[in-house]
Amino acid sequence: MGKSSSWVVVAAGIFAACGDGDGAGTAGADTSSGIATDASSSSSSSSSGGTSGEASSSTDATSATSTDASTGADVEPPGCDTLPGFLADFKAAHPDGWDINAMSPAEIAGDPDAQALLALCGMDQRPVIPALAWEYGGADHPWISPESSALFYCVYTPVDPGTAHWSFDEAMQLVSADVTIGCPEQNPCAALPGADAVLMCVGDESNLEILVDTASRDDGHGAGLELAEAATDLFLLQDDGTRVSLWHDA
Repeated sequence: MGKSSSWVVVAAGIFAACGDGDGAGTAGADTSSGIATDASSSSSSSSSGGTSGEASSSTDATSATSTDASTGADVEPPGCDTLPGFLADFKAAHPDGWDINAMSPAEIAGDPDAQALLALCGMDQRPVIPALAWEYGGADHPWISPESSALFYCVYTPVDPGTAHWSFDEAMQLVSADVTIGCPEQNPCAALPGADAVLMCVGDESNLEILVDTASRDDGHGAGLELAEAATDLFLLQDDGTRVSLWHDA
């Protein structure tokens, strides 16, 4: 949805706003430190990542199997050890558009590797893969500093009726969605508690807009919802099943 973001983090620094100016985001109040951002490692790309055309908090790609909605077939995702190489090969093979979340159903149906990547996450979820992800809207850019982040995040996406992991309060115009960390052992911030396991390794605060956009994928139209004007609360779903506030985007 391309909203701008500003951070408020308890007992830590306050970071400058970043985005296209139509909203504000706030880190979860239970975080204990700010985001480590590295502007010097931000990179731009001459080609867009987009195409022209029940999980625990820690998703282990080596043990996951998913049914691809576009084909109905069981698909085995790449394992955590082989995933970095798989992603590099996928990006090289898709120079005109490597963001799997921007691919059409027809494109996915004809691309076994894209199906394998989508299988990284379970039902009603989408993988956000920093090496491939793209922010669309006001601040159009690829995920900044993907090497600083987890290999992927699983974001729950719109469903109607809602579930324990994704819901929409129409009266409040508020989306609530859970996020899990994929291949947690390879997350650079794996040792940090709670939301800091994401926030301190997000690379750049604007990258969180990609998670927000995924939580309201296609503005909810695929589920018969209208989420274009909705605010978003993201929660990190932890190994013990508890949820901690991760990010609020107004």
